[in-house]
Amino acid sequence: MDKEKNRYLKRFHTLLGQTGGNTAAKKEAILAGFGVDSSRDLNAHELLKACAALELELNPELAEMDKWRKRVIASIGGWLKLMQKTGNIGLIKAIACQAAGVSSFNRIPMERLRSIYYAFNNKQKDMEFANAITVDEINLKIGAN
Repeated sequence: MDKEKNRYLKRFHTLLGQTGGNTAAKKEAILAGFGVDSSRDLNAHELLKACAALELELNPELAEMDKWRKRVIASIGGWLKLMQKTGNIGLIKAIACQAAGVSSFNRIPMERLRSIYYAFNNKQKDMEFANAITVDEINLKIGAN
């Protein structure tokens, strides 16, 4: 575990240097978020989280992909909820992968993420519309009797 922690520690400092600007202030802010004063006080999992945050800052495209992945997860989850199905993250990712024709959720390209997101949002809107029409028709028939 110490080897892994040292690898993440080195990566953390490398990424911190690549961000430029006032790295001391940025490092202090990141460490404060974890409630420590030194990067050596972070465990491997916390270092991994810090590195991921720095990578997103360095590569805005990764941040955009992450945002669209979260949107896809939310839209499929919402659709499952309307279908009165219980879904977990594994099922949601499997549905997204099947829709995109890929074997791994993180391999879905940006264009497909957008397409899947809008498709499942439209499915939700269509179901809500159909339910509203059905309820209105039932209420009319009951009122006519």
